[in-house]
Amino acid sequence: MNLDLENDLFNNLKEKQFMQNFIKELSNYLEKNLTHNTEISGVDNTWNNLLADNLEIGNQKIISKYKDEMLLERTNILQNYALKTKDKGEMYYIYDIDTNGKNTYNLCICEPSKSHKVITKKIEDLPEDARLGSVLRKQGEEIVLEKEDTRVIENQINSMIKEKIKKQDQYLDSKRIEGHIYEADEKYLGRIWLYDLNNKVDGGIEGIEEIEFPKNLYETAKKGDKFIYQNGEYKKYE
Repeated sequence: MNLDLENDLFNNLKEKQFMQNFIKELSNYLEKNLTHNTEISGVDNTWNNLLADNLEIGNQKIISKYKDEMLLERTNILQNYALKTKDKGEMYYIYDIDTNGKNTYNLCICEPSKSHKVITKKIEDLPEDARLGSVLRKQGEEIVLEKEDTRVIENQINSMIKEKIKKQDQYLDSKRIEGHIYEADEKYLGRIWLYDLNNKVDGGIEGIEEIEFPKNLYETAKKGDKFIYQNGEYKKYE
């Protein structure tokens, strides 16, 4: 992959706050549904155990490739379900806490032609028990909470998340090649960009966003340092 393209991707990783917000929301899903299955009520409790700038789901780091796929697939899930159940009324989804205040939610309209619109609502103006990940419907002049639709959407998104993490693991395993030499580039949030010097693609060098790099090497690694993948781990290449 072209080095300039890889650097652009890395910069986007650092700059796109809305994507980081989505990863936080996914953390909430796994924390609530895949670990202990207890209901989280209230905005403060929802966010208590989340680290503000970590691109993680629970303890699982997510690389930009699969983060972007999760964003796209979430949109597809919402739009497909909204289309399938359009007779129940216009569908809304609570996807984020507004940056201007913890007592305000951001909602999206799940129809494809309106998905770019952001609706901001104070918590007290929404149905009781509405939270991140809730599905709402417009019925007449009223917005109501659809608990069954919320359950269906949560299950679909959770299944998607687990499948993407599995594919990410397979993808990264395929890029860690015995005997190959890798050159370090940027470091960010416990991840490091490596370029496989033994694997050229279309005239460029393939880049890897590595999230399982030895801590002792990560702390001292500098741009241009070289490492070899040997016996299942990265080692400094002299």
